[in-house]
Amino acid sequence: MTDRHSRELGIEFGDLEAKLREQTYPIETEDLLEQCGEDAVELQNGSETLREMLGLLPEETYESVEETREAIFNAVDSKAIGRRYYSDRTPPANGERREDAQLSF
Repeated sequence: MTDRHSRELGIEFGDLEAKLREQTYPIETEDLLEQCGEDAVELQNGSETLREMLGLLPEETYESVEETREAIFNAVDSKAIGRRYYSDRTPPANGERREDAQLSF
């Protein structure tokens, strides 16, 4: 495993980052998953394989590693965001109901 950390937007790419950069682009989803499908990214609350993220999407041709990373950001599960509906900056707006909101009397 590499010592290089590549966390961005809640996703730790780890060794997958290097494997994505090693691919020859453009690359089809099927070929990408054949090469890297079982490699996982670490999320705030777990992990997810490339196959889990991209495997259910329509077949795509990725033109670059940046385009592939963008697809990953768009497809990643909500486990990447940590606490859902949490913000330390703003309270709920009037009438807004959040799952994590506590009732107060």
